[in-house]
Amino acid sequence: MADAQTRFDQDVDAAWREFRTRLADHVAAMCDGDGLVLEPFTDEAGGPAGPCVQFYAWGDRLVRCEVPSNAHLAPDRHLTPVDEQMLLELGLQAPSRGPDDPEDGGSPAFWIDRPGSWADQLAVIAVRALRSVWGVPHPLFLRAETFGTERSVAELTSFLVPETPQADRTQAPEVPLAVVPTGDDHVRELIESTLHEQIDDLPAWDEDGDLVLRIAGVLVFVGVGPGGGTVDLFAPIVHSITGRTRAAEICVDLNRRWPHLKFVLVDDRLAIVDHVPAAPFAPAHLLGSLETITQFLDTVDSSFATHIGGSLLRDQGFDGATGGAADPPWGDVSQLPDAEDDLPVALLAVRDFHLDGAADVAASTVAAIGDRNPEQLRRFLTISTELQVWWDGESQTREAALNTDGAREARARALEWEATSRSLAEALQFLEQGEGTDSAGSRASRSSAGREASPEQPALFDNPDEPTLFDGYGDYS
Repeated sequence: MADAQTRFDQDVDAAWREFRTRLADHVAAMCDGDGLVLEPFTDEAGGPAGPCVQFYAWGDRLVRCEVPSNAHLAPDRHLTPVDEQMLLELGLQAPSRGPDDPEDGGSPAFWIDRPGSWADQLAVIAVRALRSVWGVPHPLFLRAETFGTERSVAELTSFLVPETPQADRTQAPEVPLAVVPTGDDHVRELIESTLHEQIDDLPAWDEDGDLVLRIAGVLVFVGVGPGGGTVDLFAPIVHSITGRTRAAEICVDLNRRWPHLKFVLVDDRLAIVDHVPAAPFAPAHLLGSLETITQFLDTVDSSFATHIGGSLLRDQGFDGATGGAADPPWGDVSQLPDAEDDLPVALLAVRDFHLDGAADVAASTVAAIGDRNPEQLRRFLTISTELQVWWDGESQTREAALNTDGAREARARALEWEATSRSLAEALQFLEQGEGTDSAGSRASRSSAGREASPEQPALFDNPDEPTLFDGYGDYS
């Protein structure tokens, strides 16, 4: 399917462009005495004025656009020097006086005066301030307050919600701004309706009851929480973290810098968890959560994983892995190889007996390939078992992402390594039974009656002591 992250970004940008056009039309039509205040839904009390962008029409078709300065804002919402510099670069003038000082024709806020015919420029300034300074993820997260002439509030704020074409209404029912679901299935219907607006080729629900989205190369699982009270989002980012204490400190810092997301450590992995209220269900809340997750994932690269002491967990798996000679893949067999060329040649020789589903190979042949060295065969068996488990997990991941061909390929690779592991175990058993070689290199003959009973072969694929990369994906608790 198409890259969900790219399409989501494009749709959000398109929504802001449409909003900017409607805002410009509204500002251009404002009359003397009309006012408009746009503020985020999330800010109920941000100070005397609070985070907002406001317009006021006055005099001979002039419109003033203002952004509150720190004198009007609570300490936790103060503008940073970077924010203030951005406002100045957008063309606003710095505050000319304090809130209690005599009027001087300027403003105690950041301000700019333009004729109504410059409404397009004012709309651009407003949108940049709302997105970059106040962090509003989507126009649906705005509310408007108006004052002035006798026109109705509905007329003044109609630009906030675009008119849906009649053709679109016949194709899909309009999703209300908020609705109380009747159960889990109803929540899933609302999730589908919301995401269909952003993703045309929406995946099916998997067997765990999740929608699996691909955003910036990371799998994001969207499911319904216990009792249908929340929409739960889960995105594993980094795996194989070696320093859990340091990772915990970084996790605390991430939670401070991204307060609308929750970062958690699950075993040796770092993940994003978000619980969006579903009673009532508001489509804008789900879209806003995905937008915030996307914004964070856009900042994540290999240096982030190195900083936290692990490796990026990308959905492309083996085929998309990149690495260099400076990072030997087999220093720790729990780490996946960058390419099969990095595997021991002798191990690849054993694996090659099992390509395309072939299974028959003599235990003595496998033992000979391993130089009849039990330690080497055990090392090969560990690597082979790791790869079999990894490819099984990769097959499930690709299937969840509706990558049918990729899932089929991963399953075939898992079977190859499963057969390889079985052959290596039989070769070890062969050596332990005494079928070695004498000093001349010839095999010592033993009667079957003289052989000791072979020890019971341990099961190859019992639950491993260490968790695999794919444990816990569906567990949001």
